[in-house]
Amino acid sequence: MPLSFFTKISLLYLVRSIARMVSFVLLILIVMLIVGAGLPDVRAFSRGEIVSSLMLVVMISGLIIGWWRELAGAILILGGFSAFMASEYSVSGDVGMSRIFMLFPLSGALFLVYWLLTRKR
Repeated sequence: MPLSFFTKISLLYLVRSIARMVSFVLLILIVMLIVGAGLPDVRAFSRGEIVSSLMLVVMISGLIIGWWRELAGAILILGGFSAFMASEYSVSGDVGMSRIFMLFPLSGALFLVYWLLTRKR
């Protein structure tokens, strides 16, 4: 059953709004963490920690870029998350992380869904 015009518009705004809210919450949490704990000394990092940190920066940039370019933001978030998890697994042999990290791929997936729904055919 095809969706009506107004239902489709409402669904688009809902998906985009949730993606933006999740990305905003993540950005606020990251800023609070940096302000509260300060920036770590990068010179003391191992190679795996450097790669993980760089992938975190890629994911953060995807959260910001996703507000204007949904596909680019989704690619940065999902690609950065995949590389981040691979790096964590190669360093520690475990990917047991805080549940807050699961919000990154959620935001990336929502940006991707929004782009898929709005692209011209």
